[in-house]
Amino acid sequence: MEKEKLEGTIYDRIYNALDHNMLSHAYLFEMDNLVQANDIIKHIAKLILCSNRGIHDQEERCEICRLIDLDQCTDLKTVYPNGSMIKKEQLLEIKKLYKTTSSSRYRIYVIYEAEKLNASSANTILKFLEEPEKGIIAFLVAKNRYQVLDTVVSRCQVLNFKDIDKELQFDSHIIDFIQKVTQNNSFYMEFKEILENYLSDKESAKQLLDAVEQYFHELLIYNVGNNSHLKDAEIFAKIPKDSIIRYISIIEDEKQKLVYNVNYKLWLDNLLLRFLEVL
Repeated sequence: MEKEKLEGTIYDRIYNALDHNMLSHAYLFEMDNLVQANDIIKHIAKLILCSNRGIHDQEERCEICRLIDLDQCTDLKTVYPNGSMIKKEQLLEIKKLYKTTSSSRYRIYVIYEAEKLNASSANTILKFLEEPEKGIIAFLVAKNRYQVLDTVVSRCQVLNFKDIDKELQFDSHIIDFIQKVTQNNSFYMEFKEILENYLSDKESAKQLLDAVEQYFHELLIYNVGNNSHLKDAEIFAKIPKDSIIRYISIIEDEKQKLVYNVNYKLWLDNLLLRFLEVL
């Protein structure tokens, strides 16, 4: 896939989330090329931190964009593995973001090769992810999400950019579920079918909600007229923007609850009831 097409898709997602005040507190980018990831994240940092969203002539860059290019921006902290792992001491540096004042609305930290978090460093980052500070955004980068600790992944919005076109051809299973949720106000009565076919256990629920959330983010891009590679988006084109945003908020909230040792049946009842309220 061409670099420009890949980057454009990522920027559209972040730009749209920023524009609608829907930025997640944590993203996990699944990418093969870490050099490309560094370049993309710098552009995203400019988009988020720069008052002009990083749009300048090269000779007229603002101070924030210039410092980002030089890896000297105090609102952007980056962590790389120290040898074969990321150590707890490295992550404690992130705390400085919480203590410093900034002219920007946001501050960002980036963890490259997140699969190299060990037990101690993972516990440290979990504290940041479980109790996110307002205005602090995490970007974790990994080649394979399944090599990152589940407890970390579950607290991030996962975006897979290895083959964005293929990924956005969502499985019919996902499309069917979204249709039930958004176009059938009696879907709560189909509880048994939904339980057996879509949400049989916590793991299947987590995977489904990740995919559904990603679809809704892409649908939001599609509905506001920005670039999107989403397939078959016209099926859901009539869903109001406010409803899409509510679905995303519900999923973000309920995924967090699923991490904890909740009664799965009660959690599922609550999830479906909240979806029903959007209709």
